[in-house]
Amino acid sequence: MKNKRKKQPQNQNRVTGLIILAVIVFMVFIQRTNLEWVKNWWAFLFLIPAIASMNTALSEIQNKKGFSFSLASNIVGVVFPIAICLIFLFSLGWNSSIPIIILLSGLSLFMLGFVKDSIGTRNIINVLRPWFFSWGLAVMIIGIIIFFNNLIILRWFGISLLIAASGGLVSAWISFRENSKIKFVTIAHLVTAFVIALPGILAIIR
Repeated sequence: MKNKRKKQPQNQNRVTGLIILAVIVFMVFIQRTNLEWVKNWWAFLFLIPAIASMNTALSEIQNKKGFSFSLASNIVGVVFPIAICLIFLFSLGWNSSIPIIILLSGLSLFMLGFVKDSIGTRNIINVLRPWFFSWGLAVMIIGIIIFFNNLIILRWFGISLLIAASGGLVSAWISFRENSKIKFVTIAHLVTAFVIALPGILAIIR
């Protein structure tokens, strides 16, 4: 059984190495043959870190460590390089690429809210979990608005700020419920939420 467990990561690393080698060979082939339909062939370079991150993510899943910060980081390490590769490969303009990057950034923040580490970042994630959800959702909304309208509508920007601020209200309520009294961290959540929400309210009523 132990030998099988040792062989699985080794085999997985070999497959990953072969895939990376295949990508490099494919890039050399494109560069040598001067294929017209692949202008930015060098964009395939971004697939190499994505493949490496995918290998690490699969190892995390096989080890059944749960949705850890490391797993979340590796998922981001897969998605972002692939997105950048596609942006350069299809020569997408700023009007299309910036909203995609913003949307993926929001998705990454939102995903951090699901992290359940037993060690390391556990305390930080637990305290800021509602913030990750609210800010992730707010950033994704901004990305969607820019993608479809090519500009930030002031009212929707205000709504995004209010959504982001809601994380502070939820965090303050959780802190108060756990401690049965108002502590410094509770006040900090409320003050931060107010500072973020104020320009959002002004943007909506303007």
